[in-house]
Amino acid sequence: MLLVSPVSVLAEPPVHEIHVVANRFQFEPATIQVTAGESVRLLIRSSDGSHGFGIPALKIDAHVPKGGETVTVAFVAPAAGEYEIACSEFCGAGHARMKATLVSAAPPTRTNR
Repeated sequence: MLLVSPVSVLAEPPVHEIHVVANRFQFEPATIQVTAGESVRLLIRSSDGSHGFGIPALKIDAHVPKGGETVTVAFVAPAAGEYEIACSEFCGAGHARMKATLVSAAPPTRTNR
């Protein structure tokens, strides 16, 4: 008689990974789209000088050094809505205009058939 015990395999939920480039005086992409509740990993680098990457509503504030070193910011996407992203480290005359938007969409609804 062969006994087989059930094995529970828990798959890690996928991480939505997005590359972001900070350069005078913008973020690329200017709109970052995520789905509420998903795990998000932003890989941020600067193509010129030092910058900051801040999403005040989510209490995210990261220093992005000059030289192209990648900074990782990980979080769970917030409730559906739009969240301002701004450079949080003075980077020159256009600093106040250096903004982007995080757009968090509601997850798709499941229907039972």
